[in-house]
Amino acid sequence: MSDMQPIDGSNSIAKANGESINEFNGQPLSNQNLTGTSGDSGLEKFKVIDSYEIQGTDEGGLATGFFLKEGVPAIITASGEVGWYFAGLTDTSTPNGVAALGTYNGFTLISLVARVGGGEPQFVGEGPTQLTGSGEVVFYINDTYFEDNTGSYQIEIAYDCFPGFGIGDANHYHCK
Repeated sequence: MSDMQPIDGSNSIAKANGESINEFNGQPLSNQNLTGTSGDSGLEKFKVIDSYEIQGTDEGGLATGFFLKEGVPAIITASGEVGWYFAGLTDTSTPNGVAALGTYNGFTLISLVARVGGGEPQFVGEGPTQLTGSGEVVFYINDTYFEDNTGSYQIEIAYDCFPGFGIGDANHYHCK
């Protein structure tokens, strides 16, 4: 057997690693480049949605472990309510924030913002929002006092991915 043969003799990298392409999270996209495939690579794209939740009391933010690639889109949407005054008993905010409270860091208070890698904070709100930059996506609630907060925002990151294990083209996301 040559060094170029897969471990189990099949022609599948996924099989050689003990995984099946059917185990990927996501659904195939249709009508991509009129064929349902990615075009030049011939691999089928999948739409993946990762879900996260940031608590109103998360002063340090929420590191997602999702690494945004420069020029490769990921769309963020958010929902939920965060109570922000006297333990949030009566005053709540959506991810868009409360304009009547003013701004902090250049964004509406109690709004959902994100930082990509070491970049500047970016407004997310309810979205859909496409972030820019490269690096890990970290979400924050734009507030100055977290002890009286309650509730949470639910966040979704949607992106297209291709089957694979990070081998080859770095200009797209690989399915998990």
